[in-house]
Amino acid sequence: MIRVRSLVLLVVIILMIAACAPGGSTPVPGTPGTTPAQSEPVASEPAESEPAESEPAESEPAESEPAESEPAESEPAESEPAESEPAESEPAESTPPTGGEPVVGGTLAFGGAALAASLDPALTSDGESFRILQQIYEPLVDLAPGTVDELVGVLAESWEGEPSDTEYVFNLKQGVTFHDGTPLNAEAVKANFDRWQNFAEEFQANAYYYGAVMDGFGPENLISSVEATDENTVTITLREPSPTFLFGIALTPFSIVSPAVLESTNADDPTASTLGTEVVQGGTGAFVLEDYVPAESATLSRNEDYHGEHPAYLDRLIILPYADPAARLQALQAGTIQGLDLIAPADRAAVDGVEGYQLINRESYNTLYLGVNPTATEGSPLAEQAVRQAVSHAIDREGLIAAFYGGGGSPADIFLPPTSGWFDSVSEGVEVYDYDPDAARTLLADAGYGPENPPVVNFWYPTEVTRPYMPDPAGLHQAVTTMLEEVGFQVTPGSAIWGTEYIPAAQNGEYDLHFLGWTGDFDDPSNWYGVHFGYSQGEPAAQFGCDIEGLEAAIDEADAALDETERGAAWNEVASIIQSEVCFATLVHGDTGIALTDQVQNYVANPTGSESFVDVWLSGE
Repeated sequence: MIRVRSLVLLVVIILMIAACAPGGSTPVPGTPGTTPAQSEPVASEPAESEPAESEPAESEPAESEPAESEPAESEPAESEPAESEPAESEPAESTPPTGGEPVVGGTLAFGGAALAASLDPALTSDGESFRILQQIYEPLVDLAPGTVDELVGVLAESWEGEPSDTEYVFNLKQGVTFHDGTPLNAEAVKANFDRWQNFAEEFQANAYYYGAVMDGFGPENLISSVEATDENTVTITLREPSPTFLFGIALTPFSIVSPAVLESTNADDPTASTLGTEVVQGGTGAFVLEDYVPAESATLSRNEDYHGEHPAYLDRLIILPYADPAARLQALQAGTIQGLDLIAPADRAAVDGVEGYQLINRESYNTLYLGVNPTATEGSPLAEQAVRQAVSHAIDREGLIAAFYGGGGSPADIFLPPTSGWFDSVSEGVEVYDYDPDAARTLLADAGYGPENPPVVNFWYPTEVTRPYMPDPAGLHQAVTTMLEEVGFQVTPGSAIWGTEYIPAAQNGEYDLHFLGWTGDFDDPSNWYGVHFGYSQGEPAAQFGCDIEGLEAAIDEADAALDETERGAAWNEVASIIQSEVCFATLVHGDTGIALTDQVQNYVANPTGSESFVDVWLSGE
């Protein structure tokens, strides 16, 4: 009866939401206040949302990166998995058919949920920013297309260094120039690494990935030295081994920017820098940034001098922001765009198997969670473990999947998704909080709470955004709020704009409860647990206030383990501590997909959502 009552309650909530929205009886998952697809004009315009200042990785941040690394003198195309890597990753679930030989030319308009939080790659941490910036800028190494555990060289032609080493030597690709004509050399790489390490305090909050991967900033972080050994050789020395170092610097925030552009934009001055807002020619990528209108469009053109196997096939790539998934779909159907990301679960039937369209499913590699912070509010009831356990028991994950994910996705028993090669070893024996509202009520009663003195919490959700793990933030918030109130919580709701307000506040630990999530950057538990709960020079992550005795030592031990079995067991211990203490409540692993017209060829999906357009082309059909 409890289960039935919960599902009925969800249906009532959905109908209430629909009743408030004009033009339809079924709500379209998406931004609060948006209307169903049929009420939007056919020729919809891009969303007028402001670009975010900073975002988690998809959530969000990393204290460590995977255990995979190149063997000494390895060529990038032949990278071998590191000793500590688990089973091979599975590629994206499907790729579109290719229609013959690639055709050069044409403009592809692609719809995302937002534009970039910043045009300075080092100051970004979200997938919408990465979508644009990774076409323009490049790191030393990157993930092989469609994989989560294989590295290939990009600006580094080869490199030496093992997971147990503290020295990495990168041999740069010769003849590469930045878009402004400046040659790529070892001094240029050193200038970027030195800039990141010495970021002014005003930059550090937005340089989320650097701080997480390198254990903070300044002379005491992970980096001991970066040397330009000769014109095309860079030697990076670490203070201690970091098995996931190479995967960390494969992320978009570690892209190399022209030193001339860094100087001309005053990139090191927090009060004068224009690198984050100005159209510059500072990258080495397959596309050059031609025009950028915040909240409207990013226009990229082919780099004719690209150093890769071939220049991009497309003449131009235009990224348009649509915060509302229904608006993205309408733009695709109207011909305004030829592709979109994060198709809403309810909209899949509009393109899947429909003539003229193709649907590419990404392997699910994400998790929605409810952040639980016992230190956000003085005297918070969440300081008691029993109250945090009651929060987790109160949430009907299956009900959320049925109501907001189109029946796709799966309940998140732990943070790491089942598609990870590490899932079995990390999840073994970890406590799982099943949906049990009676148990939640009992826990609250035992903690001294009841109808006359309910535990009071604030609960926040983001606006002007959808994420792979969070298709309808407002709807999910209303549903979970009702579940919490059903067991006895008194909830004070709150909302804030995703990039400019919500992310900084969440990461600074200002919310009792909040929605966030994570799309993995590569396949290692450190990119999930280490990123979120890793300590930075002795300080716990402010987002969760989870300073549990033994947690820092457990994370350090897990992050240093090289043997695959030992590494899995060590991260299992970390997961057990975090799950037992309910530092957060993991909710759903969401399914995601890309919708394209049949004209778009050779789009290769990656479970991380980080995808290049260099090999994409348009057929004449």
